Amino acid sequence: MDDLTMDLVRLCQRNRDGSYGTQNNRRRGLSAMANDLVDLGYKLPSATSLKPKHVEALVERWLDTDTSDASIRNRLTWLRWWAEKINKVNVVNRDNATYGVAERGEVTRNRAQALDHAKLATIESPHIKASVLLQAAFGLRREEAMKFQPQAAARADHIALQASWTKGGRARTVPVTTLEQRQVLEHVLRLVPGAGSLIPPEMSYVEQLKRFEYQTLKAGLRNTHGLRHGYAQQRYAALTGRICPLQGGKRWADMSGNERAADRAARHKISAELGHGRLKITDTYLGSAF
Repeated sequence: MDDLTMDLVRLCQRNRDGSYGTQNNRRRGLSAMANDLVDLGYKLPSATSLKPKHVEALVERWLDTDTSDASIRNRLTWLRWWAEKINKVNVVNRDNATYGVAERGEVTRNRAQALDHAKLATIESPHIKASVLLQAAFGLRREEAMKFQPQAAARADHIALQASWTKGGRARTVPVTTLEQRQVLEHVLRLVPGAGSLIPPEMSYVEQLKRFEYQTLKAGLRNTHGLRHGYAQQRYAALTGRICPLQGGKRWADMSGNERAADRAARHKISAELGHGRLKITDTYLGSAF
C-alpha cells in the first residue's frame, strides 16, 4: 500500500460520515483513485497534496474509459469529500458540467467537441498536436493517440490499431473515409518517418502523458475525449444521413422501419470503430434511440 492510499484510509477512519455501506464504498473508491493517480504518474505523498490538475487527470481517465455519468458523479462526490476533509474544497469544481458530466436527472450530456484549430496551434509539442489531431479525425482514445505508430498503422483505406495500444488489448481498424483523415495521416507519417510512436523516444509514456495534460489544458483544450464523441456523431450522420438523437435527431418511436435498420447498423459499425464490446455504450456518444 503506497503512502497516499494509507493516508486516505486513515482519513476515512477519522471521518466516519454516513452509513457503513457509504463509508465502505467511499474508502474503496478513494483507494482506486490513488491507484489511478499512480498509473497516471502522480505519486502524491499525502492526501493533502491533492490539486486541481490531479482531479482533471482522473476525470479525463474516467471519460477515456467511457465510465458512465452516474459512476463519475459518485466519484466526484468522493473527491469533494476528500477535498473538504483536507480543507481544500476549491480543488474540485462544484459543477459536474464543468467536467462534461451529466447532472442527475439528465439522460446524458452531449460531450462532443469540435477541434478548435486556433487553440491547437498554441500547443508547443508537435507530437501532442498530432495526437490531438488523431483523436479528432479517427475517434481515438488519448492513450491510443499517444502510442500511435504511423508506419505500422497506416493502410490505403484504414488505420490498424495494434492490441498493445488499445484499451483491453483489442486490436481494431478504423476506416479512412474523408480528406481530413488522409491529411492527418500524411502529417503524422511525415512527423514520424521511421519506426516509433507519437511519444518522442526520449520520453516515457507517463512523462508524455503529463506533458499532454499540461499543454492541452494550457491551450484551453480541456477533456480532449470530447473529440472522440464528435467523431462518433459525425460518423452517425455520414452513415445514416441524419443527426443522432443526442443532437436532437429522431428517436426510435419516430423512425421508419428503414431508419431503424440504418440506426442499428450505424451503431454496430461505430461501436466497432471505437473499440467497444457492448453496443449499449454508443448511447453515451449518440443518445438512446429508445
